[in-house]
Amino acid sequence: MPGETELTSAYSSKVADDLERNVAEQERIRDEVERLTAELDELTHDHGVLINLQQALQAGAPASGRQVPRQKAGKGGKAGRNFGAGKPTLVDLIRHYLATSSTPCSASEVTTALGEQHRDRHIQTTVVRTSLENLVAKGQAHRTKQGSSVFYTAATPAK
Repeated sequence: MPGETELTSAYSSKVADDLERNVAEQERIRDEVERLTAELDELTHDHGVLINLQQALQAGAPASGRQVPRQKAGKGGKAGRNFGAGKPTLVDLIRHYLATSSTPCSASEVTTALGEQHRDRHIQTTVVRTSLENLVAKGQAHRTKQGSSVFYTAATPAK
């Protein structure tokens, strides 16, 4: 019967569209969870550093109760973020890697390469992905999607 075939075809098409939207929404939510997890990891790390600093300051603090003035962020970024004296930040490492890479790179590829180059650092893919997305938001990197994969390249400096 032609009516049943058309109805079955219409339902099949609708189900296929719904499945596609569902998969896309799952991917969007997974990305958001990864971003939030990376942000939470960074905040947890910062919390530990701040607790250690607070304990160190309390152990050696003068009895006068004077407060130490806060360091202001300079042109290079946030104050106090570069804890290892002279050690480049993860964002600096990512920027350099993208600039020297001849092909677009996934967050996983960047993480693996930086992990091999900097064995003294614990580099997480979620943190790298968040950093890459922040560079994209600032116009310092470009993002391209190929299917469900995301690749990043360095932005060409304006001349």
